[in-house]
Amino acid sequence: MLTAAFGSLAMVMLQEGVHQDTHHASMFLGVIALCMVMQAVAVIAAAGAAWKLIRKMDGVADAFQQKSAPVLAKADALIDEIGPRVRVMSANAEQVSYVVRTKVDEMASTIDELNRTVQDINERSRVQVSRVDGIVTDALTTTYEVSRTVQESIKGPVRQVAGIIAGLKAGLETLLERSPFKPKARPDRYDL
Repeated sequence: MLTAAFGSLAMVMLQEGVHQDTHHASMFLGVIALCMVMQAVAVIAAAGAAWKLIRKMDGVADAFQQKSAPVLAKADALIDEIGPRVRVMSANAEQVSYVVRTKVDEMASTIDELNRTVQDINERSRVQVSRVDGIVTDALTTTYEVSRTVQESIKGPVRQVAGIIAGLKAGLETLLERSPFKPKARPDRYDL
């Protein structure tokens, strides 16, 4: 790259300097020739390095091919051996998938039936609970009414009997207070 720059510079100077002096022109031609020779040497060196690299890569490729050939042969043999097994396993997996799908479909219909049965039992239970609730409510209401009726029928006569007893008590107390046989109060023993 540097030689190309020098060569271009020399070429420009040569074109301007040809008109003035031939000595300078020949010197510039010498610089241009030297740059061309240096470029040729660089290209030849690069070609030699590329040739060496290609030969080295060829050797690496041959070594890789020699080392990988047995592995590839084993891989081919393994694929040939495993291939039928993989096909059998694939067929088995397909059969298992079919059986599972069939069983899931059967199970889905069974679950649907079970769900309908549970809903029916739930509805019947709800109706029965509602009926039992009505019966219990009616029984409690009837019991309350009977209790209230019994209380009312007993309260009246009990009040009358209580009134009669209270009247008799008041009469007896009045009679005892006016009676000549009224007991006298006894003195307390601790009074001195």
